[in-house]
Amino acid sequence: MLMRLGRWLRLVGTDVANPGVADDPELVIRARQENRILITRDKRLAEVCRTAGVECILIQSTRLLGQLNEMAELGAKMELNPQRCTVCNGPLRGAVKCASDQFLHERTWECLVCGKLYWAGSHWKRIEDTLKQIRSEKDYP
Repeated sequence: MLMRLGRWLRLVGTDVANPGVADDPELVIRARQENRILITRDKRLAEVCRTAGVECILIQSTRLLGQLNEMAELGAKMELNPQRCTVCNGPLRGAVKCASDQFLHERTWECLVCGKLYWAGSHWKRIEDTLKQIRSEKDYP
């Protein structure tokens, strides 16, 4: 339901688990076991969390920018901070340049779990601009 939000939260360095296919009770149990805050748009699931004593954030917006603004209001740092893979949530490390990898440069990262490479390409500016817009809208420090 909030996969895009999860990917963006990973871009700002947040550890975000995506549960895959799971029913509400499984989600609540997993959040409790992993000591996670469950983020959802499902009002019923949010109520189940509250009843079970699991911390939950109920997102109101249907649009990504609105969802990011809601997270910023709750204290999420909206600054690009590549520490997590946007695909699998694995930790990133600075990639080492090999002779065969001529395109790598110093702002390059590799996921230690799935091997995906990230670099500060042309899309980087758009991501930074979006995060800057969120910070300015919320008088973010």
